[in-house]
Amino acid sequence: MSTALEVTHHLGENTKTAEPFLFCGFTLSEIIEETEYIKTIRSTLAKVQPLLYKKEFNHSIANGTLDSKLHVTESGFAPEEEMLSSNNEETLKRINKAEEELVWMNKENEMLKMKLEALRATGAECVKHGSQKLHETYTKRSEDLKKRYEGVINTMKARNLEQEQILKQSTDSLRQLSTQLNEKYGQIEELEKRVQRMKEEKKTLDEKKQLLKKKLHQMMSKAENAQSCVKVQSEMCVLQEQITHLDHVIHSQHQHLHNLIHQIEGLNNELKYQDERIENLKDQVAVLQVKNKELKCQVEFYKSQSKPKISKAVCTRSDENLPYIVISRLRN
Repeated sequence: MSTALEVTHHLGENTKTAEPFLFCGFTLSEIIEETEYIKTIRSTLAKVQPLLYKKEFNHSIANGTLDSKLHVTESGFAPEEEMLSSNNEETLKRINKAEEELVWMNKENEMLKMKLEALRATGAECVKHGSQKLHETYTKRSEDLKKRYEGVINTMKARNLEQEQILKQSTDSLRQLSTQLNEKYGQIEELEKRVQRMKEEKKTLDEKKQLLKKKLHQMMSKAENAQSCVKVQSEMCVLQEQITHLDHVIHSQHQHLHNLIHQIEGLNNELKYQDERIENLKDQVAVLQVKNKELKCQVEFYKSQSKPKISKAVCTRSDENLPYIVISRLRN
């Protein structure tokens, strides 16, 4: 009676950790069958051991029987000799049968030892192959994660650099706007002073014109020399031209002043927009720096993560104290 053992390879995946693992061994039915078979062999060996001792006892009985046979023959007891002979033959048959069973069990034990050695060697090879496969899987996975995170980090660095450049440009633009605003405010201040001087000059010319007008009125009322009146009128005309010119210049300066004020309002709006943009860029740069730091920490974590544990190989050394090995050693 012998059983065929089949090595099964099971490749499963841990659903909790999502990590592949490999194990090898028997199915449950095969383990139960082999266990029952070994129990049967051990019970048979337990039955055979008394027969071995009985064989030695029968050998001694056989020797004594031969002596008795000679004695009986000499004494002439033939029936008792035949009865003893038949008992000896029956005993020898039982002994031969026990020896045959023992030889058969030894062969079965040898086959089981060979199968066990083959199973252990196969199991060790499977565990070694599985451990190597698992190690390769972890290594590949770690490299893939490292490459992916390094690519993301490079992208984040590029975006961070781009945002920093935009921030720098916006800061420079803001500085230029501030300079332009200061220049515009300076121009407005100069225009206001100039207009104020022109208004004062116009006021002075108006006063002179009024004085000349009164003087001309007095001269005409006194019927003075007409030449003198013409001279006064000429002076009044010159003053009027100067006043008209000043009015035109003042009006032009007012328009220029309004244009400068409008430009300042536009620059202030642009300055406000640039301020908001700079604040947004600062926030984006801060977020990118935080993400970059997190990615670096993740890469360092995967780099420092311990390697997967490799299962130990199955021992192929047989137990010298097993019953069938002890009996086989005694037989040899």
